[in-house]
Amino acid sequence: MNGNIALDTSVVIRYLNGNQEIINHVLQFSTIILPVNVVGELIFGAENSGKKLKNLTKYFQFIDACVVLPMGRKTAEIYAQTRLKLKQKGKPIPENDIWIAAQCMENNWILATCDSDFNYVDGLSIEQW
Repeated sequence: MNGNIALDTSVVIRYLNGNQEIINHVLQFSTIILPVNVVGELIFGAENSGKKLKNLTKYFQFIDACVVLPMGRKTAEIYAQTRLKLKQKGKPIPENDIWIAAQCMENNWILATCDSDFNYVDGLSIEQW
């Protein structure tokens, strides 16, 4: 399969840990997109790990091979609308996940995830890996 896919942190971690099923999925795409919050979560995880230098090196190599785009005002508007809808539905999800969803919706990216929280976000295209 050609094209683009955005990856959630849950998928990236499984990829970097050598999960062959996830690796096979990722290798089907010509471009891998990382929402900027995923990059932040990865760097935090590496900084907070017992193998900081090893993980930072591995994570930055992966991040550098992907497309990372900044967020702007439109992302913030989508974030606010999405957060409100989730609150009204009584289905709060982690803040970073709302930002990830907002950036994906703004850019019409499909988000590959292993996290079921994203199922509550209306208008988000996801693939559960």
